[in-house]
Amino acid sequence: MARSVFFSFHYDRDIMRVQQVKQHYITKGTYTETGFFDGSLEEKAKKEGDQAVKKIIDNGLVGSTALCVLIGKETYTRRWVDYEILKAVEYGMGIFGIRIHQLKDPKHGADTEGSSPFQFLGYGARDGELVPMIHYQTGWKDAPYLLPITKAAALYLKSVDRPVLSSLFNVYDWVNNDGYSNFGKWVEAAATQAGK
Repeated sequence: MARSVFFSFHYDRDIMRVQQVKQHYITKGTYTETGFFDGSLEEKAKKEGDQAVKKIIDNGLVGSTALCVLIGKETYTRRWVDYEILKAVEYGMGIFGIRIHQLKDPKHGADTEGSSPFQFLGYGARDGELVPMIHYQTGWKDAPYLLPITKAAALYLKSVDRPVLSSLFNVYDWVNNDGYSNFGKWVEAAATQAGK
């Protein structure tokens, strides 16, 4: 069964690497062999303001089975990547990351490895709910634009009391883990973890 995947990434720095991942189905022949349909937004709504961006992201996530975070050197610094990940948790989606820094940008070549955004995102318990949080240099703070959720929101939240997302979601490397051959398996594993 084909899965719908929403891609989250740092547009300005990594778009050429991202396109290599998103377009790998061309050489395989069809969408169904790779197991996904493209649901990313390419950040086209930036000019319309925060509310418009959130609405477009939310609409894209609602129609997707899994969120794939394409991790480059600075992906962890992008606020909309944080928002996309935390909303995907709220929606109970399958979530996983792929390191793409070794893919060559035609102008700049390969990049250096960056931190996983999952290391800086988590949930804190408050009043019987889980509050989405982001780790800044000054410590953990409530995530802007997001409301608390219940543990029932996502199957993978039930097994942890104070989840940091790096303890919940797999991160693969496109080059070292043969993303070309294994992407569909990674999507399926994330969907299964979420009960989809």
